[in-house]
Amino acid sequence: MAQIGGQSMLRLRAGFLVLAALAYLSFVVGRWMATLFSLGFLWAAAIGIAVALLLALAASRLDRNAYLVIAAVVTLFGAFTAFDFARGPVDLSQGMAAFLALIAAVLLAAAFWDFANLLREFRAWAERRG
Repeated sequence: MAQIGGQSMLRLRAGFLVLAALAYLSFVVGRWMATLFSLGFLWAAAIGIAVALLLALAASRLDRNAYLVIAAVVTLFGAFTAFDFARGPVDLSQGMAAFLALIAAVLLAAAFWDFANLLREFRAWAERRG
């Protein structure tokens, strides 16, 4: 693996965080869209996969300010979704739901931060190569 500044080009931590964030957001959007249009599980999975691909493509092409704004909006949406799910179907207390929403927000924010660092490292590596 190529080394940049003493760190591996492909870090395991970044991969897991980005994968977890994409899986979470894709599941939420796919399930919501399938429920909205009364579609089945396979449609929800297909929508989720399409959302994951579109998110990854869009995030890799944004400038820094747009990326940060979108990351903040998606993180807040993810936290609200976790809170709403914990309060509604799971019927947890408001404090526990808020705690779970905070965990979701921290994980999503960390994933976006790590993905931005991974993209910066990849671009630096690509520029050095040619």
